Amino acid sequence: MTAENNKQEKSQESKPSKRHTCKIFLFKAGFTTAVLTAFYGGYLDWQIRAKMDGQIWRLPAEVYSRIENVKISDDLSFDEVVQILLDNEYRQTTMVAAPGDFKLEDNTIVVLRRAFPFPDKPEPQRVLRLRFTDNKLSRIEDLVTVQAIDEFRLAPKLIAMLESDNEDRLAISLQNYPRLLIDALILTEDRRFYDHHGINPIGIMRALITNIRAGQTVQGGSTLTQQLVKNLFLSSERTLARKANEAIMALILDWRYDKNRILETYLNEIYLGQNGDTQIHGFELASQFYFGRSVREISLDQIALLVGMVKGPSLFNPWRNPQNALKRRNVVLKLMLDHQMIGDELYELLSNRPLGVQTKGQISRKYPAFIQTLRADLRRLVGEHKSASLLGARIFSTMDLKQQEQSENAVVNTVSKLQVTTKNPYLEGAMIVADYRTGEIRSVVGGLQTQYAGFNRALMSKRQIGSLVKPSIYLTALSYPEQFRLNTPINNQPITINVKGSPPWQPRNYDRKYSGSVMLMDALARSLNIPTVNIGMKVGLNKVIDTQKAMGWDNVAIPKVPAMLLGSYAISPYDVTKLYQTIANQGGRIDLTTVDSISDRQGNLIYQHKKEAEQVVSQEAAFQTLFAMQQTVERGTARSLQNDYANLHLAGKTGTTNDARDTWFVGIDGRNVSTIWLGRDDNGETKLTGASGALQIYKDYLNRVYIEKLKLQKPASIKWVGITQYGSWDCGSNRTIPVWANKGQNFCSSSSTPPPTNPSPPRGSLWDVLDKIPIEEAKPE
Repeated sequence: MTAENNKQEKSQESKPSKRHTCKIFLFKAGFTTAVLTAFYGGYLDWQIRAKMDGQIWRLPAEVYSRIENVKISDDLSFDEVVQILLDNEYRQTTMVAAPGDFKLEDNTIVVLRRAFPFPDKPEPQRVLRLRFTDNKLSRIEDLVTVQAIDEFRLAPKLIAMLESDNEDRLAISLQNYPRLLIDALILTEDRRFYDHHGINPIGIMRALITNIRAGQTVQGGSTLTQQLVKNLFLSSERTLARKANEAIMALILDWRYDKNRILETYLNEIYLGQNGDTQIHGFELASQFYFGRSVREISLDQIALLVGMVKGPSLFNPWRNPQNALKRRNVVLKLMLDHQMIGDELYELLSNRPLGVQTKGQISRKYPAFIQTLRADLRRLVGEHKSASLLGARIFSTMDLKQQEQSENAVVNTVSKLQVTTKNPYLEGAMIVADYRTGEIRSVVGGLQTQYAGFNRALMSKRQIGSLVKPSIYLTALSYPEQFRLNTPINNQPITINVKGSPPWQPRNYDRKYSGSVMLMDALARSLNIPTVNIGMKVGLNKVIDTQKAMGWDNVAIPKVPAMLLGSYAISPYDVTKLYQTIANQGGRIDLTTVDSISDRQGNLIYQHKKEAEQVVSQEAAFQTLFAMQQTVERGTARSLQNDYANLHLAGKTGTTNDARDTWFVGIDGRNVSTIWLGRDDNGETKLTGASGALQIYKDYLNRVYIEKLKLQKPASIKWVGITQYGSWDCGSNRTIPVWANKGQNFCSSSSTPPPTNPSPPRGSLWDVLDKIPIEEAKPE
């Protein structure tokens, strides 16, 4: 009995001991699990806060077109204002309801101006009434503040997005999203969004039952919060571990941040399509991508399409799968009908509409030559390796949308025609238009394939410039008024110039015709080679090169040989424009730019283009050169412009290189300088000249845009003096020229020394023997 009792006692003692050990084990396991869970939850919480409280996205830099102003002082006509609104993608409607709408009334225009964060300050949308008197804008009324204003700005167009790591988005605040879009999204994707705490157990069970019945996954149970977590923090792999992480992080996210913050982040994060290699994220950019409008301006059926695409941007892509997209859009509209967001009549109207999407791929694909030039400017402004400083920045470019479009049309239309007429299918063209008073580039065309980001001939192609070099040589000479004036006779007989280490050089006129002498301005107007060489050699190659570098060719390799006087070296159309900008601006040089200003996301100004000109050559010499270039249009190599544009008083210069391999034209009007090149990439013969080639592109361009008349601003020391047909002073003559009275001379007095009265200078004069006296010899560099 004793032994049995002992066994029973030991058994009774061991049972509580085992239970105690088990409890301790469970406690330790539970504690360890709790600690690990806490640590893991803390780690996930740190991940969430690090992103949500920091920089959520690597936002691209947004590039906008030029900001356009509508001013009373510009004396705009009714039709001009309408065209400005249309050019800036405003819509003529019968009722002004959304930003971007305008309607026409008797002598008035009512417009709902879009809100926009301009570089100096953000401006809200404004309802404006524009009144016209005698067809001219006379009054602008702000109908909200009930005040008269002198001008207003139009929001520029988004033309490109830069530096985004293959992800593009336009992040905007929640208050800027339409209420109907938010309601439709919550109705379609997460009806209990404002009630659950990040996950929706009821929704998960409902989806699970539906999927079991269907035998496949047909419905998801994820909330908007879970979708945001998956997009921001996790991969798309279908594993239990990923789903568990998604649920935990959704709970943490909902605990940490309010619903509106989560919703705003979701609206800007959701993936909604593909633009080549770049992903389209967020409803605002998706609206621009598919409809060409801000999400604040699209119609209800378009909102339904975007909301429907959340389920599968590829499956419901309106370009690739239009029928799928149409069905999905109508599913969303039916949900809105069932939940009384819209009525039966509106549902029938919207569900029968076409998708209404724009031509495929209109974001970040247009204007490639301009954008390439802008990228080059940004590298110059902020440095090669400082692009990160532009993340999320707004870059306000100098592009004029209409001028860019019409420049492209002029190049494509004219070159295509010349390809046929000359039976030369390899012709190409390039064009740059710049405001010479500010240095702002309005348009860049890099070739016939205007939508292809390939070789940018306007910026990168270096071609021989031929006669385009001549105005800089004449300007250099005119800087010395004691020696050179517009009516100075220049020898026009064949000459030979000896160059050390090279055979003698014998330049010839293009038409092989010569005369005794010719007035300086006529030599430029007719683009004669011999007089140009005579002038350049007399002035000296060093002085010519110094002038050219001061005018903008400081980074151009200019060979110090006599042949440089006839443009025997190659530079780009972009560099050509630099020099002519200085001439057009009467000696005031301003760096060309495609960037007007840059501001960060908070509206702080990062960069502003300086528009002050530096006077690098004499104003008087530039003024006379411009006048001589007007003679080129009036009676010289560009005289065909006179047929239709005589009233504009344009200045210009043609250029043709050896064997007609390159044809050039530079035109100057009252605002812009336009540089045009036409040739072949293989340097083959074009069978054209500057007048029959590049000039024809300029004519086409003039037909398409508004052109200001060129009015020369006469310096105080310039006098208008009459001359005879041979260049002698004749104060009673109807033909007058600008003369630099550098010493206050009176050119009509008997004491002034007139130039020769006959076309050929008297024997023994300097110009008669110029080719017989020693001339500066130049060694090749």
